[in-house]
Amino acid sequence: MNKDIILYSLSAAINKGSILLFFPLLTQFLTLENFGKWSLIIIVSNLLIPIISLNGSASILREGSNNLKIGFSLFKKYIYFSLLISIFSGCIVYFFVGTNWFFYSVLIGSAEALLILSMTYVRTEDRVFNYFLISFFKTLILFFIILYAKNSNLPLDILLTYHFITVIIFALTIAMFLFIRNKTNNSQYELISALLFGIALIPHGLSQWIMSSADRLILEYMLGSTSVGIYSLAYNIALILMLLNSGIALALPPYLIKNFNYWKDKEYDTKLSNYYTILSILLFLIVLIIYYLDKNYFHVLGYYGPEMIPLIITIYSSIYILGLYYFYVNYLFYYKKAIIISKVTFYAALLNIILTILFVYISGTLGAAVATLFAYIYYLYKIRQETLKYEPLINISLFKNIGLFVLFVSIISLSLNYLP
Repeated sequence: MNKDIILYSLSAAINKGSILLFFPLLTQFLTLENFGKWSLIIIVSNLLIPIISLNGSASILREGSNNLKIGFSLFKKYIYFSLLISIFSGCIVYFFVGTNWFFYSVLIGSAEALLILSMTYVRTEDRVFNYFLISFFKTLILFFIILYAKNSNLPLDILLTYHFITVIIFALTIAMFLFIRNKTNNSQYELISALLFGIALIPHGLSQWIMSSADRLILEYMLGSTSVGIYSLAYNIALILMLLNSGIALALPPYLIKNFNYWKDKEYDTKLSNYYTILSILLFLIVLIIYYLDKNYFHVLGYYGPEMIPLIITIYSSIYILGLYYFYVNYLFYYKKAIIISKVTFYAALLNIILTILFVYISGTLGAAVATLFAYIYYLYKIRQETLKYEPLINISLFKNIGLFVLFVSIISLSLNYLP
């Protein structure tokens, strides 16, 4: 399992972490306003993925981890549904609003939805290295496209079009390959049950998106695109911890489902959460060192306002709290408690919206980060509370880990604060 977590973390570092790779290039030829728009398009496309795919990845992963034939049967059905939804929604948006930023969000979201369905089935097959290769080559091509856009000074709409074409080619190619390889792999499964499970988790996905991304929409509305650009810079720096989170989120569910009793007997969640805290502290030190080196020597970011360090610390802490949440929510996922997961996430997202509006009004850009931190603390508390109803013997040293994290983050922040 450790090897899988490492490979999945590398895949996440390449796939989701591609933003970290892309944004230094993007900031060199996009204005701060256009960079804010690019960030907005990417986060809205992520919002649309579970809607367009009917959250099929959750059903494929939950059922396919136990039975590959059922997983492939669901994969085929979800691909067909998602293709129809993608074509229909793309035409509707183009007809009513034209080719504005939302149109590109729909295009990229549709392509990513199809790709995620295919990659989820690859996960159920335990083809971790294949998953890694797909992530690597997709990101590599997108990197060269952005490099070409920078050197040719391409406008934002052309860059987004190339992005869509790249992802849709990957999605359709992998889907066709899986269809050919599994053409005799048929199984009957109650589709309604899978649909209900996946759809019940859509509010969960949307609410999580609100907590991780809606702050930028609120900043756009209340303070303008420049504030979104500044917040996005700080967020992308802190995002390095999300790469570790993504590796955990990708590797844990199928392993826990297939080895549930062994997982509990060995108390893997307790051990891994302790390792996670230590790695989070080390990564935080690396993040701040890189920021200070860039500020004093390399100047890649191009902006180093006084709000950047508090933003980075607060956002990074929020992502750490989210990482601890994964160790609890996997049990609810195992027991198919989709409604409970969605309900708790919805309340946390609602709290996040209210706090973000209030705190942005009071303290500007930093207020958005503080609001998200408070919302994630509430989120972890409620998910833990619900999980313990089904698994009361979970022995994660939650308060010890958080205390250790806060102590060392404070020491590191104060120490580096004396640097020029």
